[in-house]
Amino acid sequence: MPPTFEDAWNIANEVDGWLLERQGRALFEAAGRVPSGSVAVEIGSHRGKSAVLIAMGLSDGNRLTAVDPFDDPRWGGGPESLTLFQENLAKAGVNGKVDLFKGLSEEASSQWAGLPVGFLWVDGAHDLESTLKDFDGWMPHLSRGAELYVHDAFSAVGTTRAILRRFFFSPNVRYIGSERTLAMFTVEPLNLLQRIISALGIASRLPFFARMVAIKLARRRGLHGLERRFMREDNEPLI
Repeated sequence: MPPTFEDAWNIANEVDGWLLERQGRALFEAAGRVPSGSVAVEIGSHRGKSAVLIAMGLSDGNRLTAVDPFDDPRWGGGPESLTLFQENLAKAGVNGKVDLFKGLSEEASSQWAGLPVGFLWVDGAHDLESTLKDFDGWMPHLSRGAELYVHDAFSAVGTTRAILRRFFFSPNVRYIGSERTLAMFTVEPLNLLQRIISALGIASRLPFFARMVAIKLARRRGLHGLERRFMREDNEPLI
């Protein structure tokens, strides 16, 4: 019997990382929609929290390629990162469904000779240049109808700028919604009306983005009263 999301979340929730439960559900369910003959790819694996959710959500026979340099401190890695990642996959029983590319996203995309990508999860470096390289490098490998999810969208400035540059009024990428800082897109040809609706959807997230930036600035400058003023009433973390 295939695992449920609750099964996957109970395991993934023990892994160090930054995902809300509803974001984890979005990843798990998107993985389950990857068609046969396609693969899932994640950019940025850290300790394996999202990899566990995606791998457990995949249908039998489908695979995940995880891309991360792991030991590079510039991207939050260290000497123990790869070991912990592999241990967490083994604990979840999904290490046999995950292929590892130890390196940068641009290296992996330029060398890609695998199946079409039916689901791409982008959670790597959040600066503008790196995120643009993620988008530009992997878009040619995405199949028609593929889903593209981006973390720290409308939160990290670089990631948000990259989304606006590449996907605002795009003729082939449709914005379909967000789970807080997780933005969801599909890859498909769009007519003019669909492009306008997609662009309006992205634009509707900009007030949220402005509030997230204000919270982070207030926190960095020790303006805790202002920070609390901008925080949500439910006090959710900035993820």
